Amino acid sequence: MKDRSTVRSKLARLAASAVMLTTALVGVGAGPAVAAPDSAQKPTATAAVDDGFTKRTLRNPEVVSALADPDQAIFISAGTLATYGCRSLCDYKDPASFRVFYDDCSNCYYKCADDAEDKLKHQDPIISIMIRYSPRCRTAWAKSNYSANSYIKADSRYLSGSHRTTVTEYVGNYTVMLDDADLQARACVQPSGPYNLYCTGWY
Repeated sequence: MKDRSTVRSKLARLAASAVMLTTALVGVGAGPAVAAPDSAQKPTATAAVDDGFTKRTLRNPEVVSALADPDQAIFISAGTLATYGCRSLCDYKDPASFRVFYDDCSNCYYKCADDAEDKLKHQDPIISIMIRYSPRCRTAWAKSNYSANSYIKADSRYLSGSHRTTVTEYVGNYTVMLDDADLQARACVQPSGPYNLYCTGWY
């Protein structure tokens, strides 16, 4: 009887050990299993900076989403932006709404209108037209105090004097931006009716 009791006791201990081992392996009774990170929940975007100065992988979902539309936002590292501006990357973009992200956070961006300055202006009793310039972005655009039934444009030219490009606006009172780094820009407006085309000088 003693031998049988001893065998049963040993078998019971072995069975208990097997249950403990199985529990440890499958996680039963140890709380919910932790799922492996889902890479699909963290979209990424690689942003290449002007002329390849900087290339970075961005992970902030709001930044990634914004950069999906190149007409709404771009990424330029803070160092590149401070040295070169956004230059041609900001060509034909709205200075008041286009965002230039400089880091991987939702509020880490500039709008070129934020630091804009009036540079050259043509003023008469009826209408004014000016060049607005962003030192940070190194871009320029035309702005007028007169937008009703008027034609506003910004011209860009090379330092040699040859024409580079022109943008126009018929509804609002300012144009989109143009690169003005090592270039020159001027602003013009022509009200509807028997009026002349008024322009600033070149800046």
